[in-house]
Amino acid sequence: MKKSETLKARFTEMNHEELKNINGGSFAYDLGRLIRYMGIYIHNGGGYPGTCAATLDFAGNMVANN
Repeated sequence: MKKSETLKARFTEMNHEELKNINGGSFAYDLGRLIRYMGIYIHNGGGYPGTCAATLDFAGNMVANN
């Protein structure tokens, strides 16, 4: 590479559609989330405690990712 050639990285903010494409939104992503929440639900005994634990995990992830 010539010394006169420089690589300039230009970063731009991604729009909503670009973020959706790289951050899931496909069947595999949704299936993975279902498996995760079902695992949390079953690990906490199901019923009300399992539902609360899975819901809190979902809410915590939403807060952390937004």
